[in-house]
Amino acid sequence: MNIIIKAIKFNHDSNSADHDALNIRKNKSQFINVPEWVQGISTSAEDSLAAYAIKETQGKTITIQARFQADGIEQAEIRAIDPTITPSGCIGWIIKIFIAIFGNVLGEVKEKLVTFGPGGDSGFVTFELKDPNLWDVGVGIHYTTWKWQYRLNNSSPWVDIDTTRHKIYVLLEIPKDPWKQTPYSVANDQLPWVEVMDYSCIWAIGSKDRDTAAGKVTERINALGPSVVEYDCPGGGYSNYSAGSFKCTNFLERLKGGPGLGKYVNCSDCATIVSTFSNIIGCDLWQSRMGTGFGLNEVISIGYSTWSTPCSWASFNYHEVAWKGACDINDEVFDACLKVDGDSSPRFSPHTPLLPVNMKFGNCGDLLYRDRLTSLSGCSYCNPQPGTKQHRQVI
Repeated sequence: MNIIIKAIKFNHDSNSADHDALNIRKNKSQFINVPEWVQGISTSAEDSLAAYAIKETQGKTITIQARFQADGIEQAEIRAIDPTITPSGCIGWIIKIFIAIFGNVLGEVKEKLVTFGPGGDSGFVTFELKDPNLWDVGVGIHYTTWKWQYRLNNSSPWVDIDTTRHKIYVLLEIPKDPWKQTPYSVANDQLPWVEVMDYSCIWAIGSKDRDTAAGKVTERINALGPSVVEYDCPGGGYSNYSAGSFKCTNFLERLKGGPGLGKYVNCSDCATIVSTFSNIIGCDLWQSRMGTGFGLNEVISIGYSTWSTPCSWASFNYHEVAWKGACDINDEVFDACLKVDGDSSPRFSPHTPLLPVNMKFGNCGDLLYRDRLTSLSGCSYCNPQPGTKQHRQVI
């Protein structure tokens, strides 16, 4: 007599995000099939991927579905436990910290009586998760290991079936535009990409609100310079990654050490990268412009380390940032493209570098983003253009 686990579904209800996993895909060209874990195919956690939204699942009962094959057994109680054992002493303390950051967030699988049909197939059976802690950890990537067990009755010992491993992405909320949850199909390449989550969830690790998460993403993108990205002075500030649509596949290649579309970026590229990588974890940012034709203060452009106007230009025709809300005067911006002067006299030396993170755009004279970016004579020409706000499609 024995039982084999055949498959596990995390996203078993594609119409819901409050009791199971989200609709996701690997990247533009690769879909993630359900069941996400399949016997003989899923040999590591990287072969079994799922994502959950904290806000939507908060306080709800999370469920999975699993399928079994039995030999000579009509009924059995089945469960899955967390087999992690933490040693004592200093090593144990270090392991506990690692587990808290990257370990199991799904808890265990509650025991359930499973009936096997003709031929020993159980079909897909719905199980409740026991003591998940998705809601306590914030944004991140976690690894769940389950040891599956069965017993024939309450007085029988538990017998091991198999051990399964899974990679779990924890997001703040359902991903926002340009990422979609519908239609759930292979053809929909705007389903959230886990290859983007691989970066966003690490950049924003531990974040428990949108502003903190978007701020961390902005900081990490700005810090990619100069080895990965640099403001496009040689090309006159061309949009290499965001002209028309967001060439996300190429940018991911660049992040992984490949050529991508090269290292040169402009403000539209930075705005698009910040908003797209933030929105996949549940933030809600637009790409929107300000303008037109305004003089500049000295800043530190992305990929550079010295104070000057970008490329020694006296002015911008326009500037584009990741922007909250209505993308207007009273809304906050996240600008990975440049650091402004953060002191009380942003138009004069010495300068204090400040990355604009959740900084209100403001009016002239408010000493907010607008004042810190523009020259005294240029401030009145730098106006929000909310009619330009958009979410570029990812390709």
